[in-house]
Amino acid sequence: MIDLFWILSLLLVGLAALFVVIPILRHPHHANLIGMADRNAANLVIFQERMQELNRDLAEGLLDRPQFDSLKAELERTLLSDVTDESRNQAASGTADISLKSPIKLIPILAMVAALPLSYLLYDYWGFRDDLAVAEIIERSRSVGDDPESVRDRIFELGSVIERDPENGWALYFIARHLVTLGQMQEAARFFERAALYIENPMDKAVVLGQYAQAQYIASGQQMTEQVSDIVAQAQRLNPAEPSVLQLLGADAFINQNYQAAVTYWQRLLNMNPGPEEEQFLRQVIAQALEMTGTPSINPLSDAFPGPRLELSLSVAPEIELPAETRVFVSAQTIDGGGPPLAAKLMTLADLPAVITLSNADAVGPFNLATAENVVVVATVSVSGTADVQAGDYQVRSEPVMIKDTEAPVRIQLQIRELIE
Repeated sequence: MIDLFWILSLLLVGLAALFVVIPILRHPHHANLIGMADRNAANLVIFQERMQELNRDLAEGLLDRPQFDSLKAELERTLLSDVTDESRNQAASGTADISLKSPIKLIPILAMVAALPLSYLLYDYWGFRDDLAVAEIIERSRSVGDDPESVRDRIFELGSVIERDPENGWALYFIARHLVTLGQMQEAARFFERAALYIENPMDKAVVLGQYAQAQYIASGQQMTEQVSDIVAQAQRLNPAEPSVLQLLGADAFINQNYQAAVTYWQRLLNMNPGPEEEQFLRQVIAQALEMTGTPSINPLSDAFPGPRLELSLSVAPEIELPAETRVFVSAQTIDGGGPPLAAKLMTLADLPAVITLSNADAVGPFNLATAENVVVVATVSVSGTADVQAGDYQVRSEPVMIKDTEAPVRIQLQIRELIE
């Protein structure tokens, strides 16, 4: 890929050079021909005007025939001399111009020559050469396999990219992934942490943080330490439904015999329509967890659990003018606002207005809507892109809504308009 890039770029540079050199070589000749034709035409006009004056003077008797003939001959010699001298001068100057010795004509050529190394230098500084290198390494790895020797070779290749660009988040991320393959979880966690610092896209950053949490969880002896919980919280503030986080929380809940919480997390994953193999696995572990809870009456093959449902008709005030891709966080929270949301969804301004359904399938923590009697629905337009409310965000909060022992969906209508200062 890299070699092809340089070959194509050099071919394009050569083609661009032709657009500069060919006009310079051709311009003097055409310009001289045009200039010579204009001057010859001007001389001919002057000759004709003088001849008209001589003819008029002859007719009026101001000149006799010998004087007329003498002046006419002199005028013809002058015209012939001017045309001949200008032709010689144009030929001589044209030859000099075509030789490219004129400083004026050398300027565009020198600028073109200087632009070549300057362009590559600037591309090396501002371009995506290292990103192309990372993409080439990853593409090549798909055909090589994951044997330890190949994985180490790729780590060294990615390490050379890091030496040139220490803030290349994707190179750091793929090094971390390869370290996970080798079972070096502590090292992998450190690289995931560094990668998260330099990857700016919120959804991508949530993916990195989710895998960082998994690696740190394993490195900590499968313990949900305070550090792991903090990483999980960072990821969920960017994407409440980040799959790697839900996988981690479900596994930890199952290990600690909190089977209902495990079912909640795994059901959320199942509702994301995973691939066939992952779907089969999730159905199996959900059935196993339900059996542990002693509630086999709940159908593990169902895509949704029974329970309270909130139908939120959400819109944005017309005066809020933000990019369409601005993120919107919608959540149902306990009255006191403590702990993670009972249900949450992520969307963008482009999705609104819309009718949004919140149910137990949208739980992001160990508790869902079925565990609360009353909730508050909060919708936030996040300028920063995270669920952390900051100055400049817009938000709306509903009045407390009773959801306990309700069979029909609870309908709410809200409009986001309040500016957070």
